[in-house]
Amino acid sequence: MHGLNLKKIMILLLLIATSYSSFASEIYIYEDKNRTLSLEKAKELFFAGKFNPLPLGDYNAGFTKSYFWLAIKPSGSVTDQNLIVGNAHINRLEFYLADQNGMRLKYLTGDHYPFKKRPISHRLFVFPLQAGIKGLYLVKVDKSNESLQLKVEILNNEHFLQRTSRESLITGMLWGITVLLILFGSFLFITVKEKLYLYYVLYILSGTLWILADKGFGYQFLWPDSPGFASLARPVSNCIAMIMLLQFMQVFIGQTKTSIFYTPILIVKILIGLTSIAFLIDPESLYQYSIFFLGLVIFLGIITQVLVALSLLEKIRQNNIQAWYYLISIFMLIVFSITELLIHSGNSVPEINYLSNYGIQTGLIIEALILTFGLAHRFNTYKNEKEHLLLEVNRKQNEITERIIETQELERKKIADQLHDDIGSLLSVVSIQLSSALENKHKSDSLIKLRKAAEVLESVSETVRSISHTLNPLAIEKYGFKNAIIDLFNNINLADRLQIEYIIIGFEGHKNIDMNLINDLYRIIKELVNNVIKHSEASHCLMQVIEHEDIISIMVEDNGIGISDKNKMKNGIGIENIRAKINYFEGQIEYSDMPDGGLLINIEIPLKTY
Repeated sequence: MHGLNLKKIMILLLLIATSYSSFASEIYIYEDKNRTLSLEKAKELFFAGKFNPLPLGDYNAGFTKSYFWLAIKPSGSVTDQNLIVGNAHINRLEFYLADQNGMRLKYLTGDHYPFKKRPISHRLFVFPLQAGIKGLYLVKVDKSNESLQLKVEILNNEHFLQRTSRESLITGMLWGITVLLILFGSFLFITVKEKLYLYYVLYILSGTLWILADKGFGYQFLWPDSPGFASLARPVSNCIAMIMLLQFMQVFIGQTKTSIFYTPILIVKILIGLTSIAFLIDPESLYQYSIFFLGLVIFLGIITQVLVALSLLEKIRQNNIQAWYYLISIFMLIVFSITELLIHSGNSVPEINYLSNYGIQTGLIIEALILTFGLAHRFNTYKNEKEHLLLEVNRKQNEITERIIETQELERKKIADQLHDDIGSLLSVVSIQLSSALENKHKSDSLIKLRKAAEVLESVSETVRSISHTLNPLAIEKYGFKNAIIDLFNNINLADRLQIEYIIIGFEGHKNIDMNLINDLYRIIKELVNNVIKHSEASHCLMQVIEHEDIISIMVEDNGIGISDKNKMKNGIGIENIRAKINYFEGQIEYSDMPDGGLLINIEIPLKTY
């Protein structure tokens, strides 16, 4: 009983196997090394037993200059069949039927013919085999001066449609994921406006273009009426993909010109670009020197992988987390790329050919997914750094605001002290003088006291005017900044306590300079002069105030005692007021002792933001 069941199972499995590949044992191949074999001669050689059987339908000729003949002997099946030649890049295929009515050409197709010449619209070459035909099918395969790998099989219509549907589903899912990744990268580029994400999109697009060309989808859907480009699409898209791989890798891991691999990568990118241009400019050379160009592309591909590996190792030693992401992501792609190169160079065993069905496309998607995680990590790092920078800017802004408030409070206190100590005391003197004059009965003494009171009131007027100019330099509005500064220096020179030599360049009209900056410049210069008068014990001072195209520079040089106490210079009220104003305008101040004594102060305030 068990033996009977086992026998039924074996018969069922045999029927299933033969239904999927009905004529696997009926496919034969012959190599025409001289490329002179006629149709009649091919038929004679077949019946003479010179053709070799293809029991598994697989044949790897590698690089060849020969023609090949396929012979399919129908077994009289009652259902229609399809002959599938599993190579999307055969230059010329001649499909003949030899039966009782003679020998005739049924189909002529290949990459050198428009896609519409194919008997069945498919990325591979599919030929219908009618049921009940008795005779012999002969197929002439021309892929001379190129690498040839064949997988030939016969399927009935039902199983052919099932396989096509399954392949379409898997391919659709893979392309759908690829489109989502491209959209994601495009969104990041539009949002962040960083070139890295643009290179990411271009890298996926270039890899996708190569897969489309390699699998035959490109000829089927993108350039069906351009047979001349069909043979160029793969090497050109491969070159573009290698260039984008290197470019994206450099930006992704942050490789700069300081890297020892930067220049070699640049040279390789140039060589790859020139190779792709040579393909497009002179396609005839591609056929004439195909073995040279095939070797060149393989060599450049290997060099590209080596440079990528070395660049990643260099960055990994520097604890670059992005390099780890790239290394993990590219591992599978490297494996499949080398496998693909070996397949096209004819150095692989037939079983490896199965990896080319969805291998490289899946490898590219896995790589892109891992790189997406790397981009997300980089984006989060960028976001955190930006937030940290924003917090730091806010902190500095708060410090500047606090300094401005402190400066304002100090100025208010200074004004209050002046009002209390100077004007208050002077007004008290005036009050005493006037009271005494009113009580004094002697007219001459009263006149003297009234004159003293008038002098004191004049002093009060000068003090009030000085305070008013400090709060709002009216001279700038009335005479202009340059003349106001010159007037300030001349008034100080008249006192003979300090001699100021000045150089003022620019500020003609100062219409392009913010008035707040102009007013604070006046206050800064006045505070600098006051510091020289009060603390330096100098007799001479050189003051330079220059308006450049993008900055305003102030230089103060005196012959005084210099910086006797650096901490006092750094934290003194006067210099702190000056520093607060300069920081508000994002400027810089530096001070140092002169070799022969005295102090040198340099101030630069940018104009680009005003």
